[in-house]
Amino acid sequence: MKRIIEIAVFVLIAGACVVALLLMNGEEEQGFNFSKGPEISLRNSTQTRIHYGIKPNNTFDPPEKRVIKPKEIHRYNSRFALEISWERIGAKTTRNLTPGRPYAFRYDENNLIKIYEGSHGRADAEDLAPYVATPMEVVAKMLEVAEVDSQDIVYDIGCGDGRIVVMAAEKYGARGVGIDIDPVRIDEAKENAKTANVEHLLRFYLGDATTMNFSEATVVTLYLLPESNAILRPMFDEQLESGVMVVTHNYRIPGWKEKEIGTFYVKDEGDKDHSIFLYKK
Repeated sequence: MKRIIEIAVFVLIAGACVVALLLMNGEEEQGFNFSKGPEISLRNSTQTRIHYGIKPNNTFDPPEKRVIKPKEIHRYNSRFALEISWERIGAKTTRNLTPGRPYAFRYDENNLIKIYEGSHGRADAEDLAPYVATPMEVVAKMLEVAEVDSQDIVYDIGCGDGRIVVMAAEKYGARGVGIDIDPVRIDEAKENAKTANVEHLLRFYLGDATTMNFSEATVVTLYLLPESNAILRPMFDEQLESGVMVVTHNYRIPGWKEKEIGTFYVKDEGDKDHSIFLYKK
């Protein structure tokens, strides 16, 4: 009898543990509960429907199957990292998504679908690229090949901490405009302009670059992704005056081959190679 009671107690404890794990994993009768915890946004910045699976990464259960359309955003709330999987060259690819962060499906340099960290999860604005600071050696070369001088107005789209327009103002006396959708980056840019004592030459705008007007620019600088450059190209065609220089870091502007007038290469302090593409409108 004692043995039977011990087995019954063991079964009850084991059952309670299973229930607790299911609750922790957020699993309900009809799937995972993605409604508790910080938000994870997932945007489809490609031109194709993507089939993927998603689940908390601390469970052995199979993932839920989802389909995300071009331009669509899926939102999940989770206290745990989420494991996402999708097909890439006929093989299953997985990665973990961190709670509270934005992500996006994008094309990589081989035109294959990959997940990148995003800059925001807003539905009312394009996510042109995650924030990755341009090395100062590249900044200097971009301004040099564009032949920036004191008569120029340099527009940096996705300006981050403002380093490109700050250097343009500090080194060449040029005026500059920085645009970024992240308020943290805009605050950093303003502080850097103040530190360099070039505030009077620079303006910074918080907002969606695809709604801005660039018509006063004489030089435009970009460190965005190819699909983002493609989104902006029609605006450049319509707004920029003939002769305006456009300089991109690492990624070309699709459809502007006839306007490309130079390609340059520079190493950063870590000896990593960077490409710079120069266009003339």
